[in-house]
Amino acid sequence: MAIDQTGGRCLKKIEAIVRRESFPDIDNALKVAGIGGLTFFDAEGRGRAKGREMIEGRGARTYQSEYVERTKLEVIVKDSEAKKVVDIILSHAKTGNAGDGKIFVSSVEEGYDITSGLVGEDSIKASEQQSYAVAKSR
Repeated sequence: MAIDQTGGRCLKKIEAIVRRESFPDIDNALKVAGIGGLTFFDAEGRGRAKGREMIEGRGARTYQSEYVERTKLEVIVKDSEAKKVVDIILSHAKTGNAGDGKIFVSSVEEGYDITSGLVGEDSIKASEQQSYAVAKSR
């Protein structure tokens, strides 16, 4: 296993671009799995999935938007948790249709917690036990 310059184990950054409707299930599953930190935001982009056809006015003008709406999420985890996070995202984002999204995994050289000054793996550990309101699957 790779070691960073501070002597701690390497961190991984998982970036995923997923359908907006998939995000709540992914978020919930990550919480259940004990993955605490997550950043997400609405994004637009282009890929194999086509944008929506828009009709303006009285149907006189239509066009196909070049960009599709997605949610981008970023998770920083210990190297040993990266596969678990990727598997969770895959299992909750896949519909089998074009446009399900992408996942990218990269190494993070260093991480710092601004409040505590902790470095490396310690920078992503919660200082106290986190509790979440987790929606039950139907």
